[in-house]
Amino acid sequence: MNVLQRRPAKLTLNAYSDREMTQLSGTLSAMYNPDSVSLDYQTDYRPDLFINTTRQSNRYVQTRPGGLTLDLLFDARMPGNHTPIDRQLTHLRSLCYNVNPADSEPRYLQVRWGQMRWDGRGYFSGRMSSLSIRYTLFERDATPLRATATLVLAADGSLTLQGAEEQLKSPATTVVNVPDATSLAQITHGVSTALAGGTDYLEVAAENGLDSLDAIFPGQTLQVSARRKGKS
Repeated sequence: MNVLQRRPAKLTLNAYSDREMTQLSGTLSAMYNPDSVSLDYQTDYRPDLFINTTRQSNRYVQTRPGGLTLDLLFDARMPGNHTPIDRQLTHLRSLCYNVNPADSEPRYLQVRWGQMRWDGRGYFSGRMSSLSIRYTLFERDATPLRATATLVLAADGSLTLQGAEEQLKSPATTVVNVPDATSLAQITHGVSTALAGGTDYLEVAAENGLDSLDAIFPGQTLQVSARRKGKS
């Protein structure tokens, strides 16, 4: 089928009052142009300063949350559309823009559109960073007939889910060099947070065949593996 002949698909926007998205505040369906999807990512760097040289380099500062830009179409002439455009846009603003009086925060939004995979998921989670509305058609009495709402979201979702995804991406085993004046317990504590499942110093000692907890020396290489499932 020709791209120009495709009809816009329905996009669903769910608003929640809590970050874990268990308390639904409202929902909205709008027509979405399937030929326009914009996902944005940005990383910040700080330039290193060099004196009397032309060398240039940058230091990593932070990775910003991803962004999603949506152009939502509201058309009063579409079949089955009996809700005035202004009322639909008021509902959109109440979900995205208005601050939730319970916690003085904008609501958390979940975007779903057919089979689209947003960052590997079936939805995109975030909060509104900007909303602009452009009216493109009117009745003779200035009643709006069609409008496009450009909604920009910044990724912001469940901390529980983010933590689980970080665990899945964490390595099962790592190698560490023993620094000077550092105990095995300190080394293990520093490494375990980066391992999927964590570990403890007794397991590290057994894994590396140490006769005692003090049997390490500066520069020694230790292998540290994550705790196996079923162990506590």
